[in-house]
This record gives sequence, structure tokens and C-alpha cells, in this order.
Amino acid sequence: MPEPAELEPGGNDRQALAASQVASDGEPAPPEASDRVPWRELEVGRYARLLGPLADDPGVGDLLDHCELGSQWQPALARRQVQAPQAGVALHRLAGKEHAAWPESAEFVAGVIRAMALLPAEEAVPLLVRLATQESGLTTWSTPLARAAVRALGTVPGELVPPALHRLASEAPLAAVRKAAYAELKRRLRTLSDAPEWSVDTFGLDRDSRRRITLGPDHVAVVRVEAGGRVKVGYHESRGRASGDGRALAGKPTAATVDQGALGEVTELAAKLRTAVRAARTRLESAQKEHREIPTDDWIEHYITHPVTGPLARTLLWELSDGDEWRPGLPRLVEDRWCLVTPDGERRVPEDGDLLRVAAPMRLPTPQARGWARLMAKSKAEPVLKQIL
Repeated sequence: MPEPAELEPGGNDRQALAASQVASDGEPAPPEASDRVPWRELEVGRYARLLGPLADDPGVGDLLDHCELGSQWQPALARRQVQAPQAGVALHRLAGKEHAAWPESAEFVAGVIRAMALLPAEEAVPLLVRLATQESGLTTWSTPLARAAVRALGTVPGELVPPALHRLASEAPLAAVRKAAYAELKRRLRTLSDAPEWSVDTFGLDRDSRRRITLGPDHVAVVRVEAGGRVKVGYHESRGRASGDGRALAGKPTAATVDQGALGEVTELAAKLRTAVRAARTRLESAQKEHREIPTDDWIEHYITHPVTGPLARTLLWELSDGDEWRPGLPRLVEDRWCLVTPDGERRVPEDGDLLRVAAPMRLPTPQARGWARLMAKSKAEPVLKQIL
């Protein structure tokens, strides 16, 4: 089993083990000077009160004493301690903490996170996901500790972890947590086809990134992802073309014939799409930073024409491999073929076997930069990532 990753320290470096250490003459060594507050006294005793009688359990006490030692964490010892009969119960109790942890508790909480990663996967995964999404007071106001929970999750063995990391990479509210989850997920992937881009939900959107929801006999809603990833909801009378473009309404219809359940479905879909769009932007940013090379077929299917990822991917400059060079262009559909176009009108058509990647930020001479800016303005493409500096 992989060792839990080193978690970010929550304060000053801690001193050596104290009274339990033995000096060279065989007598217990006195504790070295330390500013560490024992976990039982942290936050005016809040953790001890939260645990109640569990705080007096010898096995629980040994584990939590270990959790506060920071850089002196011993994985083999912790693995034995977490097997104590009440250790798992105590860790679950701590995860239920409602009040936000104080800064003085950061190192102790980091140790608790390490310990949680040593529980059986069926217990560790939901606990660490809860901490990663800051639904526990242990991590509520601490992005570093939320990221630490993600890294600890990545060390848990078993098949429960990749789906949990995928959900965090797609849905976590904090961008820093999404990025951390995506990084851990990539370390667990066996093949490229396991990458998140290859399993992004379409949410029932059509090729134009729209979905029409009937609200009753007289009204429809059209939910769409616009260029750049903005999610918009429009309400219409149901007369008109099949796309739902009847007379547009200024807001939600209020007629008695409107299905309130369908209105709720519209709200839920829009919320899910906004979450998915944030995740798509994170994946594109990761692809840019990693210079990820994507085969033509996958580029078209999973990036350019995907109803969620496509409205973002099509705003970006992509580079097409040409021998030892990478030649940039803006994705456009020309004569039913996706190609990269340049400011001087050149079309570069990716063929089977070609590779593409998101163009990295580049500093160009002013005339070239203006040329790309004019092309993107003409195409109404506002890049979702920085590329032309």
C-alpha cells in the first residue's frame, strides 16, 4: 500500500518526541522546549469534549497523540494504532466536528487526515471526501488541509478511490481542490481512456449544447452552454420551431399550466452544467500546463464537439504537430471538417494519427499578437485561458 503523502504543516516545525524518549543513561529524557499544544487542550479542550468517553480510551489516545507529532509521523506505527477497536469510531467522531478548526489545530488535523487514509477504503473514502469538500469543521476554512485530504485520498488502495477523485475533480467548489483531485486521479489512471475527459456527461445536450425541457402545454425552457462556458436558461412559448424558439419570455412562466417539477428540473440542470463547466476549464488548464498530446479523433470527440467541453475548447488556440514543430490555430468547422485556422487564412486539417495540444501562453511581437486578436474577435472567441501575452 502506498504511504500517505506528506501533508502540509500547519505551523512551526515541532520538536522531538518528549518524555517517552530515553536518554543515553537509561533515564527518561526531559521534554525539549516546544510550542505544541497537546490535542486534549487544543481549542480549549474542544476535541476532547467532542470525543467524550472515547478520549479516555487507551488506543484512541495513543493514535491521537501520534497525530499531533507532525514530521515525526511513523506510518507503520500509525497503521497498527488505527486498528485499535475504537480508533475508527473516534476518527468518524472528529470528522463530524461542526466548528471550524483553529489555526493552532492545523498540524493535529493533518495527522488525523493521515490516520483516516489508513482506515479500510469503505470508511476512508467518504471521510476524506467530506474533508476535501470542506463539509467538516476540520477543514472548513483551510484550503491547504482540504488539499491534504485529497492527497491522502490518493494513497488509499482499491477501486473506490478513482470514482471519488473523479467527482472531486469535476464537482468540488474550490478550484484548488479540483486541481489536486485531478492530479491524484492521473496518478491512478491505467490508460488514457480512463481520463476524466473521456467520461464527461453530456446532460442530454444536443450538438449545439442545448437542451429543451417542456414545462407544460404552452411553455418550454431552453438550457444552453454558450461559447466560453456561460450557462444560460431561456423561457419561451412553445409555439415555433422544434428548437423551442417560440416567443421569448422575460422570466419564468407563471401560468397555472406550468409543471413545477419541470421547472425544478431546469434549475437542477443549470446548476449541474455550471459545475461541469468549471471542471472542464480545470481539465483544459491541466492539459495546457502538461502539454498533453491528444490524437485527432479524441480531440474532435472529447474536446471540440463535446456539448459541455466544446464551448470552452473552441475558444482556445490549439497546436498541431508538424514534425518537430507545433503550429497554432483556432478550431473551426470548414466544409464539414474540423481544422485550425490562422490569421493569414491558412487552414491546417488534423489527419488520423496527428496530435494536438492546447497552446501554452506565448509572448508574440505586437503585429502577430494583433493578428490573432483580430481572428479571435471575428470568430467571437474569448479564450477561457491565457495564451497570447
